[in-house]
Amino acid sequence: MNPYPHLVLEVLAYAIGARLYWATRDPSMASMRTSDRISLIAGAACGAALGSKLLYVLQYASALAAQPVGAWLAGKTVVGGLLGGWCGVEVAKRAVGWRLSTGDRFVVPFALAVAIGRVGCQLSGPWDLTYGSPTSLPWAWDYGDGIGRHPVAGYEAVALALFALWAWRRPSTAVQGVRFRTFVAAYLFLRFGLDFLKPPHGEPVAGHFVADLHAGLTAIQWACVAGTAWCLLSLRRLLGLRPSAG
Repeated sequence: MNPYPHLVLEVLAYAIGARLYWATRDPSMASMRTSDRISLIAGAACGAALGSKLLYVLQYASALAAQPVGAWLAGKTVVGGLLGGWCGVEVAKRAVGWRLSTGDRFVVPFALAVAIGRVGCQLSGPWDLTYGSPTSLPWAWDYGDGIGRHPVAGYEAVALALFALWAWRRPSTAVQGVRFRTFVAAYLFLRFGLDFLKPPHGEPVAGHFVADLHAGLTAIQWACVAGTAWCLLSLRRLLGLRPSAG
C-alpha cells in the first residue's frame, strides 16, 4: 500500500465536493453580496484548516511531543475541519451581518467528498492513522502488518455515501439550518462510535502514532460529544421557530 491512491482520491474528493457545492442553488443567499460570499468562504477555509490541525495535535499530543514541527503540521482530522469550518463561517457571518443559515447546501457535497476521501484512506497503509483494531470478521482488512483489522474508513465511506444519497433525494426542511445540523450531529455520532474500533481502543500497528485517552475517550471523541450536544441544542432552538400547525 502507498500514499498515491489516497492523494488522488483526496484531490478528486475536493474537486467533486466543490463542483457540487457551486451547482447547488440556495435562494436564501441570492441577495448576498459577492464580497460577503468571499468572506464566508474565507472564514470556512481558515476555520477548517485551524480546526483540523488543532484537533490532530490534541489527538496525538503525547506522540507528537518528541517530533519535529513538520510532524505537527502534517496531519489533519475531518472532525476538526468540519467543526472548525462551521465556527469560521459563524464568525464571518457575524462580521458581515448575515443572519440566515448557509449550511444546508453544504451537506451533500461534504458527505460525498468525505466518502470518496475515505476510500483513499482505506487503500492506504497504517501511516494514514485511520486503520482499525484487530478483528476476526470475514471482511477484516490487512493494512500491511499481517493482522486483519476493521476497515473503519470503509465503514465511514459507505455510511456517508448512503447519507449523501438520502439527503439528495429528500426535500429540504422548511426551517433553514435543520438539514445541516442534523447531518453534523449524525456524522459526529457515527465518528464517535467508529473510533471505538480504532487504536487506542485496540491493538495499534507498531511504530505508528497512537492517540491519547482522556477519561476513556480520545480528543476526537470528546469533540464529537461537544459538537453533537451543540447541534442538538441548536436544532431545538431552530425547530422552536417553526409555526404551530393550524
